[in-house]
Order: sequence, then structure tokens, then C-alpha cells
Amino acid sequence: MPDNYLLDTNIVSYWYDDRCREHAKVLARVQAVCQSDPQTKSVSRLFISVVTLGEIEQGHRSAPTPNASVQAEYMAFVRDECQEPLEITKHVAVPYGDLKAWLFEQKKRTKIERAMQLVDPASAKELHADENDIWIAAQAMTLGLVLVTHDSRSKFGELQRHFAPTLRVEDWAR
Repeated sequence: MPDNYLLDTNIVSYWYDDRCREHAKVLARVQAVCQSDPQTKSVSRLFISVVTLGEIEQGHRSAPTPNASVQAEYMAFVRDECQEPLEITKHVAVPYGDLKAWLFEQKKRTKIERAMQLVDPASAKELHADENDIWIAAQAMTLGLVLVTHDSRSKFGELQRHFAPTLRVEDWAR
């Protein structure tokens, strides 16, 4: 049975934009995984998170020189290629808590720091992981999807090693 994939923002943009140097690698991988399995005749599916959609929308609204027609074309591509955006459900909460707690535990904390975590949660900067990335990884874990990212700033490698096999991560841009 083929794997199904959850694509993050950078992979979707590389797939769309043929001017990106990563485009050819990502496009080739998309085409390869979307081929029918010769034995089972099943095909892998590609998904996008509503969190990723939000990141795209925020990017469009904060672009220094927005181009409405280019943005509309990009969103049409996203809608056409990833037709079923995945919602955050209550089932994602437990893996999210596991991931964030593990990131928090990577640094020794005092009792006061632990108590403060309940009042003022650790920031993404302190955890070295973007909040949205934690939610997307939790979705992938919950649904048994392979998370596809090219985010070199996050701790996906460490998370993957600790949470294997429930969190599988691939980088199609390498």
C-alpha cells in the first residue's frame, strides 16, 4: 500500500514555482509518488493542512509588492492539486502535546520554569520549532501521513528520531 503525504508550505511553493531551483526535484518526486502501484493499482495521495493554507494566505497579505493575479494563480494551483485540506481535529491534540512537551524537555528546567510554562508557554524561538510546524507534524502523526518539508530551521530530524515510526519526514527538495 502506498504512503500518503502531507506537504508543507515550502514544498508546495517549490512544486508550483518553476523558477525555484528545487522545482525539478520536487516535481519529479510528486510525479513518482502519484504513479499507480503496479501490483495494487493504488495511488498515493497528497494533502495540505489548513495550517499551511493559513501560512500561504499570511504570506500573500504581507508580501512587500503583492501581485493579485499571481497569488490567485498560486491558490488555484493549491486548490487543484490538494483538493482536500486537512482540518485540525481534537485527535491532533495529543500528538501536538507530545511533540511540544518533548521539545520543552530538551532543555533542563527549574521548577519555576516548569510552572511558568503553564502560564506563559515557551516560544517557538526558545523551542527551535515553529508553532505551525508542530501542528502540521501532529497532523501527520495522527493520520499516519509522511510529512514532506524542506524546513532546515526546525527540529524535524530530532523529532523524527524520537517519535519514529509515528512521525515520518521526507525532504523532496534534496
